[in-house]
Amino acid sequence: MADTIQLLNLIVMINSIAARDDFEHAADLFTESFGFRSRKEAIEAFKLTQSALRLEQPLAANTNQYAFPILDNQTGAGGQIFNTELRLRQQDTFVPTHVGLFLAAPSGATDATFRLNSYPNQFVFANALQMRALYNGEMKIMVNNYQYTYSWDLQRHWVSNQTQQTAAFGAASPEDQFDGSCDGFFPMQPYVLFGGAQNVQITINLRSAPTAVDANSRYVMIFRGVLAQNSTPVS
Repeated sequence: MADTIQLLNLIVMINSIAARDDFEHAADLFTESFGFRSRKEAIEAFKLTQSALRLEQPLAANTNQYAFPILDNQTGAGGQIFNTELRLRQQDTFVPTHVGLFLAAPSGATDATFRLNSYPNQFVFANALQMRALYNGEMKIMVNNYQYTYSWDLQRHWVSNQTQQTAAFGAASPEDQFDGSCDGFFPMQPYVLFGGAQNVQITINLRSAPTAVDANSRYVMIFRGVLAQNSTPVS
């Protein structure tokens, strides 16, 4: 028991050090990009804080490209912004330090009770076998026509933990093991800056499109990082 407690304390300490390091590197990027003389100036001017963006797109059969609008005034392929999304305000700037990719099976467009899945669980998705194709592809990030991420493979986000659902959810079959602090996430370095006034294009390109997907199913992409408030002039 003592060894387990020491290990948990060590993990917490390492995570705290990594979070601080991420914050300082992001602050340095804001300092350089906006012409501040020091990291402290950037932190005070923009009220830098840890934050997140959550982008969602409906899945469709025979579709091998998905675009993820990032701003709070941009609608996606479905012509809407889902109520569970967290978009970037036009007047803010964001530096992602981690990105996660998940599959979701909401009951409808306004459902807010669904959980995130780090792989296509066959007891959650009727078309789980076909939906494996959603992890055989790449993510690309372009900002103001400059390509920052070329071939970010999606397989790094697949997580099927030791405890897995083996039947319909209930007393005899628990839900999948899932740690929302890390499962499905991967660190992003070098960093990129998302500005509310920039042309940010985030796309997923699949090697082959699934021929069937579940009704209402979605891709959910989450960026965790550092937010600079009121840092971008809006005309």
